[in-house]
Amino acid sequence: MPVRTSARRTAILRIAGRMFLQQGYADASMDCIAAELGGSKSTLYRHFPSKAALFAAYVEEVGVAAFSALADVDAERKEPMAVLKDTARAYLDLILAPSALGVTRLVMAEAGRFPDVGRIFFERGLRRIERQIAAILQRLAERSDTPGWERLASPGAAGHFRALCEAGPHEGCVWGARETVSPEEVERAAGQAVARFLHGCLGHA
Repeated sequence: MPVRTSARRTAILRIAGRMFLQQGYADASMDCIAAELGGSKSTLYRHFPSKAALFAAYVEEVGVAAFSALADVDAERKEPMAVLKDTARAYLDLILAPSALGVTRLVMAEAGRFPDVGRIFFERGLRRIERQIAAILQRLAERSDTPGWERLASPGAAGHFRALCEAGPHEGCVWGARETVSPEEVERAAGQAVARFLHGCLGHA
C-alpha cells in the first residue's frame, strides 16, 4: 500500500473510531466522517465502500496489538505453563485497553438494533483471536506427552480460555465499576485464568 494511501486510511480510521465511540454506530455518518477528513466523499468510499466495512476495519485496527502479541507467543520453546500465561496476558492487555473497552461497550449498546455490528465484532475480533488461541493450544497439545494435555485442542477450549480471561477485572471495567487495572492485577488475573482453565481441562487443582 502506498505511503500516502496508508496515511489516508489511518486518518480515516482514527476519525471514524472517535465518532463511533462518541456518537454510536447509528449516528456516526459517513458524511460527517468525510467532512472531518476533508476532501470529497468519494475518497472515503474509495477506501471503505460502506459504514459496515469501515467499522469492520476499525475493529481489526483496535485488535492489531493483540493479534501481534498472540502471534509472538513462543509455543515451541517455552514451558507450557509459561506459554499459557503469556497467552492470557496478551489477551488481557488487549481487552483492558481503553480502545477495546470502548468498542466492547459500543457493540453491547448497538448490536440489538444493528446485528451486523455484533457479527462484525465477533467475526473480525473475537473469532480471530480464538483462532490464534486455538493454534497455541493445539501446539501445546502436540508437544506434550502428559496424559490429558490433548484436551487442550478440544473444540471450544479456546473459547473457554478466552472467557476465563474475561471473567476477572475486565468485567468491572466494561460495566464502569472500575477505571484502571494495575499490572499486578493483570498478572494475577492471567494466572487465575490459566489455573481455572487447566482445572477444567485436566482436573488440576
